[in-house]
Amino acid sequence: MRLSKAWLALLFIVRFYLAATAGHAMDEDTRILVVVLDGFRPDYLNSELMPRCYWEAQGGVIGTAHHAALPSVTRVNAATMATGCYPARHGLMANTIYVPELNSTGGISTGSRKNLLDAARVLGGRLLTAPTLAEMLEQHGQKLLVCSSGSSGSATLLNPTGIGAGILHPEFCVPESGTARMYEIVGPNPPDAEPARAKMQWMTDAYLKIGVPEHNPRVTFLWFTDPDHTAHAKGIGAPQTVEGIRIADEQLGRIFDFHRARGMKVNVFIVADHGFATYGGKFDVAATLQAEGWMEHAKPVVIGGAIYVPKEQEEHLAAMVRDLQADPSTGPIFTPAKSRGSEKGKFPGTLSLDLIGGNHPRGAQIVAYPNWTSERNAAGYPGMVQAPGTAGHGGISPWEINPVFAAFGPDIKAGVRSDVPTSNADLAPTIAFLTGIPVPKEMDGRVLREVLRDGPAPQRVSVRQQKWTAKSPDGKYTVSATTSLVEGHRYVDEASALRD
Repeated sequence: MRLSKAWLALLFIVRFYLAATAGHAMDEDTRILVVVLDGFRPDYLNSELMPRCYWEAQGGVIGTAHHAALPSVTRVNAATMATGCYPARHGLMANTIYVPELNSTGGISTGSRKNLLDAARVLGGRLLTAPTLAEMLEQHGQKLLVCSSGSSGSATLLNPTGIGAGILHPEFCVPESGTARMYEIVGPNPPDAEPARAKMQWMTDAYLKIGVPEHNPRVTFLWFTDPDHTAHAKGIGAPQTVEGIRIADEQLGRIFDFHRARGMKVNVFIVADHGFATYGGKFDVAATLQAEGWMEHAKPVVIGGAIYVPKEQEEHLAAMVRDLQADPSTGPIFTPAKSRGSEKGKFPGTLSLDLIGGNHPRGAQIVAYPNWTSERNAAGYPGMVQAPGTAGHGGISPWEINPVFAAFGPDIKAGVRSDVPTSNADLAPTIAFLTGIPVPKEMDGRVLREVLRDGPAPQRVSVRQQKWTAKSPDGKYTVSATTSLVEGHRYVDEASALRD
């Protein structure tokens, strides 16, 4: 029987869908290790700063266009890695979140495990509003382990329920019954320092002495606290920050040697929760609203660039937006979509939260970011954000959005450089695919086939760039965002604002 072109096209679509959702099924004895180097810029991955890691990455795939979820902060991206979703689905909106039941006049830090557990209790018992990779693996008889030297909050968000192999962290252990043994084998919680040598060594020891031999997890998240921890205080390119990067490389060398000595087959993904930029500016949304009288009149709760306004005061949102647009310290502004799925914001001269994956019932009505330039700092690193402080992240500049990406292992292509956009949201679907788990269609991320051994060459993957703009009614403020589209998945590359 000869099939019509329409039927052939339908069969192709069905086969493509099945291939996209069915798992790749690695060998049963192959493991996955996701190394998260907190705040690691892609230009740190070189033979001088990271000789061992760079050498390993050269034998696999190095990606040049990896993306953080927005806002480009740690705990948002931990939740995105854990779920394969952006905040619009997983509901963790920022490093500091607004939970009125816990604090009606301000935010609570998600850096604290206790705060997160308190938030989960008042939010109906579930911290994230999307299923986690740990839960999916557990349903298929596989275990996920978290080993972290970062905050107790970021460790918790990688596996909120502690299911599977649980969590090993200097401050706590999941399950709690393993705490005494953890400290007996690995040692007590080391003191904080810049760089965080002792913390990162503790975490590495936990993985080598307990994680692998006692839990044998199929998937492990290994979270290094530097260079982020030191760069916040000392700056990008500072001697202490550089030392922190080299310490992370040393610890990774220990891990790679351990894998080889045991004959372990491991697919390694090296990523970061976000990039990093040098700071120098006066961005302050609360101060801008205070100067215009809004803090007393409308009583908004302002957390960084996020503005939460009581329902009865929402009639003032448009005026607040206008005042922010007039203030030169404020950069791009985002508000709820003008219509469902629209890239235009509800208020003139704004882009939509839908565009950047930030529209969730727990979210703010207005989100503003600082502007940025490509200026270099004293150490020669580009990226200057107009926010107060030494250095940091959380903004929407390419240096904050674009962190490191590399992968290598038995199921990864060898000796490839890829310019195809990728995201922290792509990790969970790719891991699900490799471990033989059907990839939920609800995930925002995609399977990174161009990275995998049997996938298409990166240069064969279609990438389409788009630019979105909105102008204030007086024509004096213009916000713009650049995005990339890959297989129907959108990546936000940057956003900025101009004033006439």
